[in-house]
Amino acid sequence: MNPTRRFQIGDQVAHPNRPEWGSGRVVKAETITHEGTEAQRLRVDFANKRNTIINTAIAPLVPSGESGTMQPKGITKDMSMTQSNTQSAGAGWLDDLEGGSGGGQKNLWDLPYQLDDPFSSIEQQLDATLETFKYSTEPGPLFQWAVVQTGLDDPLTKHTRVELEQAFPRYTRDRDNRLFELVRQLKRQGATAYLHQRAKACKYPAGRAMLEKAIRA
Repeated sequence: MNPTRRFQIGDQVAHPNRPEWGSGRVVKAETITHEGTEAQRLRVDFANKRNTIINTAIAPLVPSGESGTMQPKGITKDMSMTQSNTQSAGAGWLDDLEGGSGGGQKNLWDLPYQLDDPFSSIEQQLDATLETFKYSTEPGPLFQWAVVQTGLDDPLTKHTRVELEQAFPRYTRDRDNRLFELVRQLKRQGATAYLHQRAKACKYPAGRAMLEKAIRA
């Protein structure tokens, strides 16, 4: 990697060792020091791998389109053939989203990066996790959740209501597991009193109940 190369938010980049990820866009950039050398910690949304944290002292990112960074033509063809074979075998939409045919594409139920963002403190990650309890299987909140998850103004152009209802429980399961892990970390730091305060202040009853359960665990 060229140590003088600097990336900014909005730059299009590629990982020459991971051509299957496709082209990516830098969405967050931070200057760090790695083993005494200045580098960057980037959060990149690649076409086939979203919310990826990159340490430029380790990962040889290059501007998208540089020689040797283009995705081999065979990859697209192979992925298309795999998807066709999977669908012909009768696999459902959940199997397609899980990456068996998608090669690392973002799943509908993937947790937002804010819940485990290494740029954020544990307290900030906890706040972000509790905020997700505003979503539910009620029509309005479920639609809002799908908008956030897909980035589409109308997610029903891509997914049916049934698909959203099937994916949401998996999302909440992973979200609840993440909440329990954050609580365990804070308890190890002796922040139990803070957790009780945060539970009392939580504006979402479901989030308050789950946080109190995690504190008791």
